[in-house]
Amino acid sequence: MDGSIINMNRLEAYRENNRIEAKKALGGLPHSLWETYSAFANTLGGILLLGVEERKDGSFLVHDLPDPQHLIDEFWSIISDSERVSRNILKPEQVRIEELDGKRIITITVPRAERRERPIYIGTDIYTGSYRRDGEGDYHCSREEIEHMKREAEEDSGRQVLEELSIHQLDENTISRYRKRLSQQRPGHMWLELPKEDFLEKIGAVGQGKDGNRYPTTAGLLMFGKERDIVKKYPCYAVDYQELRTDGIWVDLVISGTGNWTGNLYDFFEIVSEKMIKGMKLPYKGIETPVHKAICEVLVNCLVNADYEAKQGVLVQKAGKQLVFENPGTFGVDQEQAVEGGISSPRNPELIQMFHLINIGKGDGKGLSCIYSLWREQGWAMPEIREEFKPERIQVSLVVEKEEQNTGGGKKLREERRKANEVIYESQKQQVIDCVTASIQISTAQTAELLDISKASAKEVLSKMVEEGILERCGDRRNRIYRLKA
Repeated sequence: MDGSIINMNRLEAYRENNRIEAKKALGGLPHSLWETYSAFANTLGGILLLGVEERKDGSFLVHDLPDPQHLIDEFWSIISDSERVSRNILKPEQVRIEELDGKRIITITVPRAERRERPIYIGTDIYTGSYRRDGEGDYHCSREEIEHMKREAEEDSGRQVLEELSIHQLDENTISRYRKRLSQQRPGHMWLELPKEDFLEKIGAVGQGKDGNRYPTTAGLLMFGKERDIVKKYPCYAVDYQELRTDGIWVDLVISGTGNWTGNLYDFFEIVSEKMIKGMKLPYKGIETPVHKAICEVLVNCLVNADYEAKQGVLVQKAGKQLVFENPGTFGVDQEQAVEGGISSPRNPELIQMFHLINIGKGDGKGLSCIYSLWREQGWAMPEIREEFKPERIQVSLVVEKEEQNTGGGKKLREERRKANEVIYESQKQQVIDCVTASIQISTAQTAELLDISKASAKEVLSKMVEEGILERCGDRRNRIYRLKA
């Protein structure tokens, strides 16, 4: 994110949101500035406007800072003090003085911190000084969110050697199929002739323990293990596939915990990649085509960037010409950077390497960029990416047909989805009404807990109820509640 996102000549057109924060700052640097710095860095990045006040109607009032350079000097002094701020992720050009109609303000463009830098916190206590940003402002991170960010910052987590497991607990048939695919994709590869244990060590699936013997790594367990062993290490592990017919009925399922397949990532990839492509009238023939490979790469991207210690698992859905990939976790870099390509911050690099060996994905940060280019080339609707933080989850949606081709069955499918969404919303609305009737008021967080949905989705439900005249907003943005409209 950079300052170009805000046109300073049209500042009156903007309002505070998830990535814009205004602070009057006429009495000096406000303490809340650092909370917002932490929150922006740990979420999506954002722009701080010093010398700008938010009016009651949400519009901006620009003041003239009496000595902006003094504030900037103080800002750099504080952010460089590790006792006051854990890390400075700003470049000099991201803090600057702007002049609007003769009035001087300061803009501070805070990028999203890279995965290995998070959490950014203020003070010396990571648990009391870490913040994130949502639609209602800055909030203290929960201990669970902080532990999650700390886990993600660890290097080489996939290489952890699991001495409590035996190599023989990895599934022989899965390993055999993987080696067969490697021989097809890279005939003559020098590792193909190695004994099994040597081969597994080369690809990062096993490693040496303290006693000198070889044991599965965490990446090897996920890729080739059996579900009962994977779940012992990752109790919340789940990888599910669902296929929806045009009449709204789920007709094909691959679900964790059934016991009729191994449950590991490689078998899930093989089974699901075939099911996703089956029945789709794509512009190429054969399996190794740009579109087919792109779909497989999105699937692999979903698997290798999932946080398997999170409570919600991987979900892949197929509904007509639409494919949806969901995984727990967040982007390691700005979403814009992920789409533009060229910057890679993988969560599970060892898993990426294993798939790269069989020519699926490269781990160079260009995957999403190439998919956008390919979809544009086909004249298809652009992929949609959604990232949520409570809980942390990424969703990528692909439509493999031109928008004008969405006729017949496509219209029927969309109508089925619309009706289903209406039924879900009506149920959610009634639950909120019942709750507010009993307890007078409700917050976004309480709504999310009541409906078992993310905070962002809860806010959408509440906003829709406000638009329909059922609820009214009360309180300021930081302490907002909702009540039945009189």
